[in-house]
Amino acid sequence: MTTVLQNSQSVRAALENLQMLLEQLRGQFVNGISGPEDYARATVLLNELTDGHELNRYEEQILAELEEAILAYEQESAGLKAFNAEIKASMTPVQLLRDLMETLGLTGSDLPEIGDKSAVSKVLNGDRPISHKMAFALADRFHMDPRAFVSPSPPGKG
Repeated sequence: MTTVLQNSQSVRAALENLQMLLEQLRGQFVNGISGPEDYARATVLLNELTDGHELNRYEEQILAELEEAILAYEQESAGLKAFNAEIKASMTPVQLLRDLMETLGLTGSDLPEIGDKSAVSKVLNGDRPISHKMAFALADRFHMDPRAFVSPSPPGKG
């Protein structure tokens, strides 16, 4: 019985130490990420929190806050703004669809959201636009914003 009590106390102490460590790490990013060094540390912590083990509620909250801080930094950082703009400019809805297909190993017949294999081929070749209906169906399937699959209207249109 004494061994069980000692093990229980050891586990409790380890959990308290882990919680203190997480709180300390959380405190480092409370005011956001202020530079590349913070960003690197935050991404390492994010990777550690998402390494496949099940998170408790406390870790889940820290993970959510950390993701917010990282996203805010990625959107506001001067160096990353240029990178994001370049990516956004080169990423057309059709290119996004091609990349998703390649990454997930999909073929034209795997996309009933667009139609049959022939319809998918026409979309991928630029012979047929992605309709709003297709965009919403693709967005639902890939858990994305439907606007990612819709080409912006040319100036003066729409």
